[in-house]
Amino acid sequence: MVTIIKNQLLKHLSRFTKNLSPEQISLSALRGSGELQDLTLDEELLTDLLELPGWVRLTSAKCNRASFRIQWTKLKTVPIVLNLDEVHIALEVCQEPRVMNPGAAGALPVPGKYSYIHKVIDGISVAVNHVQIDFNCEAFTSSVQISRVTVESRTPEGRKGDLRLTRIKSPDTGQLLIFKELEWQSARIEAKAHGAANANLPPLRLLLGNTHCRIVIKKRLSDCAVIGSRLAICPEPLAWALTDGQLRAMLACAVALAKPVQRATAAATRIKALRKIEEPREQISSRPATGERDILARMFAKHDVRETSYHLLAPRIDLHLCDDPGLGRSEKPSLSNGGALQVTLVSMQADLFPYHKASDDRRHWRGYREAATPHSQWLSQALSSFCTTLLDSLDPRPLTPSSKMSQPEKSEEPVSNGIKHKQTPTQHNASTAPSTNSTTASQASPTRTRILQQLGKLMTTCLVLRIDDFTVYKVSTGSKNRDAPRPLVSAEKATLPGDAGLLHAELTFFYYPGDVCFPVPAPKLYVQLSPVRISVDVNTVVWLGAFLPHVVPRGQDMDIEDAPPAYMDVRMEAIMPKLVLEAGPEHVSAQRDRPRELHLCTARATLTNVRESPRANSAGTRADLASILAALRRSAPPRDQFPCAVDDMDPIHEQFILHADNLDDIDRGTAMSPELLWRENRSVWCARVEPLWADFCGARATNYKPAPLLDATPLTAWLCFADDFSRIWIVARTCGLAGLQLNHYQMLFLMRQLERISEMTAWLAHDAERQPDAEDGTIVVGVVVPAVELTFVLPSNCPGQESSRDLDSVPLDSSSLQDLKMEHQTVSTLGASTPLEENCIGSEATMAPSMMDRDSGVLATTSVEVYQPIPIEEPPPPSPGLSFGGFSSMRRGFTSLVTSIDSALTRDDTRSDAASTASSDSDRYVVVGLAAESPDDADMAFREFEHGRAASSSGVEVAAEVVERSSSPSDHSVTSSCRRRDVISTSTWRLNNIHIVHQSGGGRTCLRLAADDLKSDECNAIPWDEFQNKFSMRARAWLEPVVSESDELAPRNEPLVAARLVRTQLPRAPEDKGLAPFEELLEARIRDLSIALNMSTALALAELIEDEVVAPPMPLEVLIENVKLHLIEDRPTRSISSPPPQPLDIDLTTLRMTRDTAGVVRLGPPVSTPSTIASPATPQPQPELDEAREKIDRLNRENEELRKRLVTLARIAEDNRELRAKVEEASVLRQCVHSAQQEAASLLADKQELLEAMRILQEQISGGCRGKR
Repeated sequence: MVTIIKNQLLKHLSRFTKNLSPEQISLSALRGSGELQDLTLDEELLTDLLELPGWVRLTSAKCNRASFRIQWTKLKTVPIVLNLDEVHIALEVCQEPRVMNPGAAGALPVPGKYSYIHKVIDGISVAVNHVQIDFNCEAFTSSVQISRVTVESRTPEGRKGDLRLTRIKSPDTGQLLIFKELEWQSARIEAKAHGAANANLPPLRLLLGNTHCRIVIKKRLSDCAVIGSRLAICPEPLAWALTDGQLRAMLACAVALAKPVQRATAAATRIKALRKIEEPREQISSRPATGERDILARMFAKHDVRETSYHLLAPRIDLHLCDDPGLGRSEKPSLSNGGALQVTLVSMQADLFPYHKASDDRRHWRGYREAATPHSQWLSQALSSFCTTLLDSLDPRPLTPSSKMSQPEKSEEPVSNGIKHKQTPTQHNASTAPSTNSTTASQASPTRTRILQQLGKLMTTCLVLRIDDFTVYKVSTGSKNRDAPRPLVSAEKATLPGDAGLLHAELTFFYYPGDVCFPVPAPKLYVQLSPVRISVDVNTVVWLGAFLPHVVPRGQDMDIEDAPPAYMDVRMEAIMPKLVLEAGPEHVSAQRDRPRELHLCTARATLTNVRESPRANSAGTRADLASILAALRRSAPPRDQFPCAVDDMDPIHEQFILHADNLDDIDRGTAMSPELLWRENRSVWCARVEPLWADFCGARATNYKPAPLLDATPLTAWLCFADDFSRIWIVARTCGLAGLQLNHYQMLFLMRQLERISEMTAWLAHDAERQPDAEDGTIVVGVVVPAVELTFVLPSNCPGQESSRDLDSVPLDSSSLQDLKMEHQTVSTLGASTPLEENCIGSEATMAPSMMDRDSGVLATTSVEVYQPIPIEEPPPPSPGLSFGGFSSMRRGFTSLVTSIDSALTRDDTRSDAASTASSDSDRYVVVGLAAESPDDADMAFREFEHGRAASSSGVEVAAEVVERSSSPSDHSVTSSCRRRDVISTSTWRLNNIHIVHQSGGGRTCLRLAADDLKSDECNAIPWDEFQNKFSMRARAWLEPVVSESDELAPRNEPLVAARLVRTQLPRAPEDKGLAPFEELLEARIRDLSIALNMSTALALAELIEDEVVAPPMPLEVLIENVKLHLIEDRPTRSISSPPPQPLDIDLTTLRMTRDTAGVVRLGPPVSTPSTIASPATPQPQPELDEAREKIDRLNRENEELRKRLVTLARIAEDNRELRAKVEEASVLRQCVHSAQQEAASLLADKQELLEAMRILQEQISGGCRGKR
C-alpha cells in the first residue's frame, strides 16, 4: 500500500522536481504523515507555473526537508499541514521580457469544475522555518532572508476557524471567495551595487518585523480560474536608519530594475486586462431568493473582490537619514561633525489597482472616498476633453444637419464614462453605449462609432498614496547641548476634520487591453496636501542642500540620457499651508512688541503644468500668462537706462512667449500611436497662491495673537526651466494693492531673518560648488506689483495722549517695561472671564459637534467623547508656541477657501447608522444594515488599519478642542485679532507700477527695482483697532487703473525711484573651507519727487529704522535729482517766549551721496550718473535739451520761490486774523470792565446813602429817648 502511494506521489512530483527517487520519500499512510528530503525543483517549469513577472527568472529552487500531515477523517474542517525547513531560491533579472515555456502547458492542471479536491488543495497550510532568496542582476546583487513563514486559511474576520468558514460561495454568480493569511516573523533585505561608479557604496540593509498579508482570492466555479484577488500587506511599525551611501545604492538598484520592470509589466498588464475584459459576465438567475440565499448574497457582496488590487497598510514608519563624511556633508561649522534627519510617517496606505476600467466608479475601492478630493472632477474633465479632441482629430468630416443636432448627445458619451458614472448604479460599458440609441448611432459616421467603442475599453493603472500624518524633524547634530527634536514640517489637523488625511496622491496610467495601438490620455499625477506648518531652519536647509545632491548626483549614469523627457499632467494642491520664520537666540523677552514668529499663510497653493480652459476667466490660462508678460514689458525700464545693465538677463524667456501664443506644441506626426494627442507643452508651470498673507505672532503686547504684516494678496507665478534644471525663469504678478505695516521691533525681527536667510543661501551656494559635477546655475525672477502701501506704526505725538494710553506698539524705554508688565497681567487676567468670551466659547462648543456630524466611521464615537463639556471658567492661557492659533489670520482667505475646497470637505454620507460595527467581530453574520456598511469594514486588514487611525487621531481631536477654546469666534475678526486700546501715529508710503527683477548665477547676484509715484501720508493719532480695520479694508477699495492700447505699446519713462543691489563673490584660496568673501554695492536714483513730512514723523522714522546691532557699512551710491522736502515743525515749543515754528524746505536739485566700506559718507555734485556707470554707451544730451532743462529749472525755482512767498503771506494773514480776534476780544472785555466799574460806583453811592440814612435814624431814635426821660 505504501509502495503504491509512493509511486503515485513520485509520478506526480517528478514533473516538478529533478532527480527525485523513492528513497527520498518516507510515508506513513495510516497516520497521514510523510517526509521528503533534499528536493530540487524544476526552475523553468516552476517559473511558468507560479506566473512570475516577466522581468525575473527562477534559476534555482531547493528544499532540504519537507513534511506533511493529513487528517483523513477531518479533511473538510482541518487543513493539510505542509512544513518546510529551509528553502533556497535563486532569481535573476531578464533584460528582455521572458517568453512563456511551451512545455509548461502540459504540466498545468486540466481546467474543470470546482470540486472537493480543489477545496482540499485550497485549504492547505504551509509553514517554512527559513527562506533564502538570492537576487542577481548586472548592476547589483541582493539577498532576502525570511524566517517563520506561515500560510493559513482564515475566516473573513481574520481568525482561525473551520475550513468551511474560510470560503464564501455566491449562489447567483457562480463565484467563490477564499481567504488566506501570509505571515512572517522577520525579514532581512541586503543589496550591494556593482560597477565602477558604485564600487565604494556601502551595502543596503533593511529589517522588517512581524508582517501580516491578508489575501482574498476570487475564483470561478465553472473552470477554477482565478478572476481577481486582493493583497493587503500590514507590517509592524518600522524604523530604518539610512546613510547617503545606502540611499545611493538603493537608487542604483532601482534604476537597474526600472527598464526591465517597465517593459515586462506593460506587456503583462495588457494581456491580463484583455483576458479580464473578455470574461463573460455571469447573469443573476431569476430564482426566488430565500432567507439563507439572501444572507449568502449579502455576505459575498460585502467581501467581494470587484477588481484585483494590492495594498500596503503601514501604521508607522520612522526614517533616520544620516550623512557620511565626504561631499554629502556640509562644511558649515555647526554641521561639520555630521547630522541626522528624522522623518515619521503615520498611517500610510498605498493602493495599486492595475486593471481598473476608466468608465467605472471607484466607490468599491477600500478606504477611498471619491468625494473627499477634487481629483475625480479634474480627471473626469480631462477624459471628457480627451474624447472630444480625439473625435475631432480622427473624424474631422462635417456631419449632416440631422447628425449635427445629435452631436451634443454623442459628445456626451465619453463624458458620461468619466463624469456621470455616479448616476448609473451598475457598471456602464461604453462599448455598448452607441447601440443604446439606434438613431444616434445610425446618424454618426462609422469611424466615430468605432472610436467610441474603442474608448469604452480604456483601462487604467492607478496608484494611490495616502498618509494620515507625517512629521519631518529638524536636523540634529552631535553638539553637547542636545534638545528634544523639534518639528520642521508638521501637520495642523485641527483645522480640518479628524478623518481627513494629510497627504493624498494619485498616479494614473491609461492603456488598452491587448496589443492595440490607439491614442490614450497622458498619465496624470495629482497631489493634495492638507494644512501643514513648515518652519525655516538654517541648519536643516543647509544640511539638505548638501545631502540631497550627493544622493542624486546630476552626472549619475541612469541610462536615460537619450530618452525623451517624461510627459505627464501634474496638479499639486496645498490647502492652508503655513511657512514659519522663527526668532533666533537674539529674541528679547522684555520687548513686549517683539514677535517670536512670522507666519506666511495662504488659503490654497496650486502648482500645475496643465492649462485651464480658455473659457475660464481665471489664472492658469494662456491669456493670464500673456497679460503677465505684457505687464512686465510695460513696467520694465528701458534697457539702456538705470537700473538695467548690459549684462542683465531678461526675465521673459522665449518659452513664455511661445507658450502664451500657443506656438510650442509638440509635433507627434499623424501616425496612429498612444502619444498622438500628447501635443501640448508641459514644460511651463503655473503656481497660484490664493491669497497670500503674513502675520507676526508671539508678541506679548498683542496677547500672543497675530498682528498683520502683509494683507491678503493673490499671487500668480509662471515657471520654465532647462532640461537639466540649471536655468530657471520665473515671472509673477500680484493682483490688487499690497498692504504692509511695520513697527520698530517687527523691523528688527525682519532684519535678523534676512541675515539668517542670507547666511543660508551663501552656505547653499558654497556646498553646491563642492560637488564634482557642479555647474553654474542661473535663476531669473521678474515680479510686477501694481501698487504697494507700506505703513510704519509710530508712537503718537499728540499731547496728553501718552499719559492716558498704553503705548504697546511703540519703542519703550526699560524703565517703563516693569510697570506695564504688571498692568498687562492684570488686564489679561480680568479679560479672561468676561461674559463676551464665555458666550463665544459656548457658541463654539455648540458648533463643534455639528461639524463632526459630517464625519463617518469609527471617529463618530470619538468625536462625541472629545466634545464633552469642558469647564469654560478656566480657559487655557495663550501659548507663544501655539501653532493652531492662526484662525484669526485665516480670515482673509476664508471666502476663497469655502468655494475652493468645498468638495474636499464633503464626506461620504452613504453610511447608515443602522450598520452594526460589532457584528463583524462575532461568530455569526448580522444581516441588518449590511448593505449600508462601508467597504472599509469588509476586510479585516482595513478595519484594523482604520481603528489604528482613529486611535491616533483621537489625541489630535482633543488638542484641537483646546486650541479652539483658546479663542472665541469673535477673535476671527480683524479688530479682535490683536485688540488693543493704545493710540498710535502712522506714516504711509505708496509706490505704484513696481518692477522687480532678481538674477543670480556665476557667483553674482543682482536685484533691481523700479517704481513710480512715491507718495506719503500721515496720521498723527489713531486708535490701534481703528487702524487695523482701515488697513484690512483699503485693499478692497483699491481699483487697478485700466491700461489703454496706446499705453500698452508705449515704452516706460524713466522711473522716479530706481535701485540696484549687486553682490559679487570674490575668489578665495583652495585651502579655505569657510564662505568666500564678497563685495556689495547699492546704487539708487531718486528724481522728481515732492514730499511733505512732519518733523516728529521724520524723527520717529529715524528711530524706527535704527538697528540694534552695529553691522559693517554697505557701500552705496545715491543720486538725487529735483527732490523737494517740506518739513513741518509740529513739535511743541520749549518756552512761551519762543517764536512760532517755521517749516523747513529742502530743495535738492542734484546731489550725489556715496559711502565706502569704512562708513565714510561723501556728499557732492554728480560725477557720473548710475545709468552712465551701468551703460557706458549712453548718448550725451544735446545743447537744446540742456537749454530747455535750464529754463525748466529756472521756472521751477521761481515757482518754488513764489510758492514760498504765498505760504508766508498765508501765514501772515492767519496771524493777522488771530490778532484781530484778540483785539476784538480785548475791546469786548474792556467794555465789560467799564460797565462793571460803573455798576460798582453806583452801588457804592447807594451804600453811602443808606449809611447816611441809618445814621440819621439812629440819631432820631437816640434824641427821642432823651426827650422821654
